[in-house]
Amino acid sequence: MKKTKKNKKPSLPEISATGTHQWLPVDVQWDTLTRPERKATVREALRTRDVDTLWSVTEYNLRLYGRGGSHTSEHTLRAYRTGVWRFLQYAFPLGWQRMTEHDTDLTVGYLRALERTGLTPGTINARRSAARALYRALRWAGVLQADPFADTPRVADPTDPWARREAYTREDIAALMAVADPDEQLMLLLGAHGALRMSEMIGLTWDRVDLDKKRMTVTGKGRKTARVHLSGPLHAALSAVPENARTGHVLPWRNPKSVRMLLRALCTLAGVTYERRQVHGLRHAAATMLLEQTGDIYVVSRHLRHSTIGTTEIYAKMRPERLTEALDTWVE
Repeated sequence: MKKTKKNKKPSLPEISATGTHQWLPVDVQWDTLTRPERKATVREALRTRDVDTLWSVTEYNLRLYGRGGSHTSEHTLRAYRTGVWRFLQYAFPLGWQRMTEHDTDLTVGYLRALERTGLTPGTINARRSAARALYRALRWAGVLQADPFADTPRVADPTDPWARREAYTREDIAALMAVADPDEQLMLLLGAHGALRMSEMIGLTWDRVDLDKKRMTVTGKGRKTARVHLSGPLHAALSAVPENARTGHVLPWRNPKSVRMLLRALCTLAGVTYERRQVHGLRHAAATMLLEQTGDIYVVSRHLRHSTIGTTEIYAKMRPERLTEALDTWVE
């Protein structure tokens, strides 16, 4: 009797979550190369798995054609650089020539491999954006004409937008303020009262703070500039800084990682949950507290500088108890 051979299930390509890349400077002046030189340089980088040159052309293309242009933040560049490296880690073992073709099996397979690592949909979509930026640079260099990521849809997130990141409560903010020093209190208030994003906090300079008019000028997403009104506690904290110290940046930290580590440490000291909140949870707190105080989502939207009310609704989550209280007061 003949034995039948069982077909082995083909193993799926995986992504290594370990290891780091030692980034090296690249001596290529992209704006001086002719089109044939540009194509040859990038093609050779693909063939030799030269990650540094491939990131270099991606960064150049981002600064030239990206939405942020030459003002693209360092935070965005770091995230894209990591994303490009992770994609190349996945793609190179499968054959560099596939990155010169309209190969949606490669791009869709990358997202599925990311899903198998347990990353959140938000992180996966951020990695997709970075890989797509690499492909835009490859097209600019003339290595390929197609855009396989156009046929590679974003990963859907089944989680309610309100539940993706929680806000610190008013009590949480009070507990954090109680264990913080003056600089740390200023950071907390810039986020929880001023509704500033991380990059806006560390980028704020004293020449943009008007204590007399109780407002500050902030440059946010998309290089949009707006005036932000100061709350009473935030105005008091800024006013407490000695006049001779009101030069340069308002906060002493320049690195986002330092602010994240600081807030995590404060949360540990105060017994406040940091997970699912992080630094951006302070901005959510500003939205939620202002909505509870005013009941006016348009006021909240103005303070958070949102272009649509729909975005504000994601940030300003009403406490479930308020709904319960409102329903309990209904009459027959």
